[in-house]
Amino acid sequence: MFTDDVVIKTERLTKIFEKGKKREVIALKEVDLEISRGEVFGLLGTNGAGKTTLIRVLVGLLTPTDGKAYVLGKDVTEDIDFIRQRVGLLPQEAGIYDRLTARENLIYYGGLYGIPEETLNERADNLLKIVGLKEKEDYQVKGFSGGMKRKVLVARALIIEPEILFLDEPTTAIDTLGARVVRNMLKKISSEQKRTVILTTHDLTEVKELCGRVGILNDGKLVAVGKPSELEEKFRAANLEEVFTGLVTGEGVYGGAAP
Repeated sequence: MFTDDVVIKTERLTKIFEKGKKREVIALKEVDLEISRGEVFGLLGTNGAGKTTLIRVLVGLLTPTDGKAYVLGKDVTEDIDFIRQRVGLLPQEAGIYDRLTARENLIYYGGLYGIPEETLNERADNLLKIVGLKEKEDYQVKGFSGGMKRKVLVARALIIEPEILFLDEPTTAIDTLGARVVRNMLKKISSEQKRTVILTTHDLTEVKELCGRVGILNDGKLVAVGKPSELEEKFRAANLEEVFTGLVTGEGVYGGAAP
C-alpha cells in the first residue's frame, strides 16, 4: 500500500546476472525497502554488495529478475519515462564535458529534458551559487579539481529539479579535502531544498554526516535498516562501524543482537 510519503518501495526485489551457461550471480536477493519523501538515506555495503545494482534498477537502467520496485508510485518496469523525468542520477563514474564551462555543462544537460532556456539560466544561477562555483561558472571544467568536478556533476543532476536524487559513491576518486567539500555541499542541498536523497557509500563518515537512516547490504541482501542509533542499540554495538563490520563479516554482531 502506497502513501504520499513513500517515494521508493521494493518488494522481494531480486536481480540475477547470467555469467555463462551454468553460472549465475545474485546481485540483489528479495530486498524489501521503503524510503520516505525528504529523507537522506544511505546504502552501505562493501564493493559488490549490490548498492549500484539497486540504484540502477530504481532508475530504470536494469530490469528486475523478480519482485517489484516502485518509484514515486510507479512500477519501474512499466512507467520508466515518467520516473526518468523526475529523478536525478550521479553515477559512480559520471562523464563530464571537459571543454564546456561549468554553466554550459548544466545548460546542455537540462536542454536534453526540454527545459526552456530562461528557466535553465535561472536554475543554473541558483545551483552554481549553492555549490560554490558561481565565480568559476565561465571556466572550462577541464582545469577543475576532482572535488570541483563532482560539484558540477551534482549541480547537473539537480538542474532538472528532480524529486529524488540518486548519488552513487559521490566522493569516490577524490581526495580528502574534495570529499569534505562535496559532503558540505550535500548537507546544504538537503537542508535548503528538502529533496529526497539516496546515496551509496562504504564511507561511514558520509553516513554519519548526511543520513538520517541507512540500509546495509551484504551479498545482495538487505541485512539491516534504521537510524544509526537504532542499529547500534539493536545490535548492542558501540558505534555504526561495529554494526557494519559485524554484519558484513558475520563476526560479533549477529550473536549480540537483541532478540
